[in-house]
Amino acid sequence: MQKIVAFLFLFTSLITFSQNQASEPIQVPFVLTPEGHIIIQAKVNGIDGTFIFDTGAGINLITQKFGDKVGSLEETHHFYTGHRATGEALQANLWNYDSLQIGDFIEANGQTAVLNFDFPIDGLISLTPFKNQPFTIDFENKLLTIESPQSLDQIRSEADFETPLAITNDRNISLDIFAHVFLNDTLELLVGLDSGAGFGVYRFSSRYMETLGVNSTQIKNEFRPSPFNPDEGNMYYFTKLDKLSSLDKKSGVENFNATFIDGLIYEGITGLDWIGQKITIDLPNQKMFVIK
Repeated sequence: MQKIVAFLFLFTSLITFSQNQASEPIQVPFVLTPEGHIIIQAKVNGIDGTFIFDTGAGINLITQKFGDKVGSLEETHHFYTGHRATGEALQANLWNYDSLQIGDFIEANGQTAVLNFDFPIDGLISLTPFKNQPFTIDFENKLLTIESPQSLDQIRSEADFETPLAITNDRNISLDIFAHVFLNDTLELLVGLDSGAGFGVYRFSSRYMETLGVNSTQIKNEFRPSPFNPDEGNMYYFTKLDKLSSLDKKSGVENFNATFIDGLIYEGITGLDWIGQKITIDLPNQKMFVIK
C-alpha cells in the first residue's frame, strides 16, 4: 500500500453538487485494509471501479486506465493547482462525469482528475460528493452509511460526544476537514482528519518540536526526496509523544509514534482511528459525532 500513501495528499477537489440529502439511510459495505485504508466500490458513468474513500484527498482522482474504461468523460479547460502536505505544488486537469454512484447514493455532474500512473486500484473518492450529505464511517462493522435527516437526529442523541469541525472550501474547489486537538495536554493544534492516511498516522509540523521538548539531534531522522522531483524533499523526524486528545479529552491516544516534518503545510495530520469506532461527519453543520 506504499504507492497509495504517496498519492493521498496530491490534490484537492472540484465537484458540481446536485444530490439532495438521502431520504433513507444508505449502507455501503467497505473493505478495511490492514493499514487502515477504506476501500469502496463505486460507479463512474455506470462503470464499476474500486476506490479508496479518502477524507484527506480532496479531489476525486481516477487512473488513466480506468478513465479509458469509462470512456465517456468530458475533458474541460479547467485545472486546479493543489499542494502535497509537504508543500510541493501539483497541477491537475479536470474532467466532467455524469454520475458518481456509491451504493444508491448518486452525485451528478461532477469532476475528477485523471492521472496516468501506476496505482493498485482505480482511484480516490474525496469528501466533496458529501458536501451537503452527512455520512458515517463504522470501522467495527465496515459500513459507510449515507445518513437521512431522521437517522442523523438519532445519531445526535446516541453519540458519546460531538466536536466542531473546521472546514476549508477554496472556491468550491478544495474541501478538507480539521479539528482542534491537544498534544501532551499543553499544545493546541488544528489538524487535518485524513482517513486516507490509514491507522496509526500522526504527522506534525517540525516547528512544534521545540515547544514539545523534542530534540531533533537526538531522534531518528531522514531526508525523503519528492516522488515527483528527486532534487526536492523534506526532513522527517521520528519520536514518541505522550498523548494526543480531543479538546474535551473524550477521545485520544497515549504513548504513540509521531512524525515531525519540515515544511508541512498543516499544523498536523492524523488518521481517524484514534477518534472512535463510529464517526459521523456532518459537513453542512460542521460537526462530528462519535461513538467510541
